[in-house]
Amino acid sequence: MTDDRPWFLTLKLPSADRATIEAWGDALRRGRATVLAAATADAVEALEPGTRHGGLVIARFFQEADLRDFWRGDGRPRPAPHQTALACAGLPWEGWPGHDVPTIATVTVPAADTPRALMLIEGTGTDTDRMDRYRDIILPMMRDRGAYYIAFELGGNVEVLAGEWLEGIFAISRWPARAAAHDFWFSERYQHIAIPIRTGVGRFDVQLTEGLAG
Repeated sequence: MTDDRPWFLTLKLPSADRATIEAWGDALRRGRATVLAAATADAVEALEPGTRHGGLVIARFFQEADLRDFWRGDGRPRPAPHQTALACAGLPWEGWPGHDVPTIATVTVPAADTPRALMLIEGTGTDTDRMDRYRDIILPMMRDRGAYYIAFELGGNVEVLAGEWLEGIFAISRWPARAAAHDFWFSERYQHIAIPIRTGVGRFDVQLTEGLAG
């Protein structure tokens, strides 16, 4: 991984209460992270049927060393056995200019008075051709709604710091508002054209929550 990427720590905390979520958020801020989302399970929306969902904390570190220092330090809560902590490099700060994957470099984000939203996508695809066809449909749909990826891992370069994680796909997308994500997910094109393409060739967990910053 290059040094020009932020690093992301994603905490999946199925039954965490507000105090636990806030304790993680406070510790992360002391550890020089930007907390992008910190929500208990009732504030996290499971979009994909069958999604295993719960509380979420998503934090961005300026560089990998900061994340490592935080995780090795003594000033953070310790995950419970049923909780998961994942680390991965995000997309470069400047995005991917000219790439078909929507990033900060290629998307015009509309102004919004409501909080931004984050969508966490995890899963495993088993048919490359069909997944490519699926992405050919959804990527322009995201760009049209001002959404873009901040983390995009299809090769399994996700480090499990706590718990268990056996997926091959990990992505975080940022949306101008929760309503924009709903407009995408519940659209006729997504529900009746995109979803059938990937049906039967993998499984996915998709969670949506309001963002706090960045």
